[in-house]
Amino acid sequence: MPYGDGIERINCYSLTDFHDFDFCPFRFFVKHHLNKKYEIEEGNPAMALGSLLDQSIKLFHKSKAYGQPSEYLINIVRAAFNEIRENVARTSGPSFYSSIVPFLDHSVISEANKIFVSYYGARNKKINRSLGYERFSEWVMEGEDGRFKLWGGADAYEIGDDGMPEVVDYKSRQNLEKGKNNLDMDLMPKIYVLLASKFLKNKGYDKARFKVRIWQDPLNEDYYEEFDLQKIGDQENLFKQKINRILAVSEIKFCGREFCKACKSDKRDELIKSLAGMGIYV
Repeated sequence: MPYGDGIERINCYSLTDFHDFDFCPFRFFVKHHLNKKYEIEEGNPAMALGSLLDQSIKLFHKSKAYGQPSEYLINIVRAAFNEIRENVARTSGPSFYSSIVPFLDHSVISEANKIFVSYYGARNKKINRSLGYERFSEWVMEGEDGRFKLWGGADAYEIGDDGMPEVVDYKSRQNLEKGKNNLDMDLMPKIYVLLASKFLKNKGYDKARFKVRIWQDPLNEDYYEEFDLQKIGDQENLFKQKINRILAVSEIKFCGREFCKACKSDKRDELIKSLAGMGIYV
């Protein structure tokens, strides 16, 4: 029970969880039901770069560095680098950050700063101001089989040029065309605005815009969706349907993809046995 609210972790779902289930049910159940997320997933240089940029934009907002010269950004990136490493030092056991730390070196700091400076310069040093920051958001739902929770959140809440609040997710895409084609503009806007809705309504807003900003394409404004916050609860049904679909599963297959770390795990027999003990059979 992560927050002492009576909702077990197994009944909590993130956007990544839904993506995992669609990609490979075996990987989903291993990561989500067996809580083997960080044992299965491996970091890589691209993840390290993206995570450093994500942390950098959060620190940029937190430090209110708006309008600072481009030369100042290296301080933000270095501070983000230090925060990630300190987070790992404070955390016992594997975590998302611990999987990328081996790839966080000075070359990644340099690349992140180069991308941030290029983005900042292309936008004429204009990054919309923050509305504030929530470290983690959640949305509790009542279902037929108990209470469930959606959790997670976008990278920033910003004030759009027209005054509308924007729930912004920053993406690093080294292959722009492939990255844009793979953007989830279906579930991602819905879950992130749903998770942000209480925060934004408490600020007095009744409408919001979800927006994706791409570090390597600074002026792109194509990826967005607007929502009526008074009706945002209607999105609950979509996620309830997805959870019910997961709960109905008792038999699964391997996806067979060469790069699936769950299907190719050297502990696969052990994982299969553990899932069988939960009534999920391969």
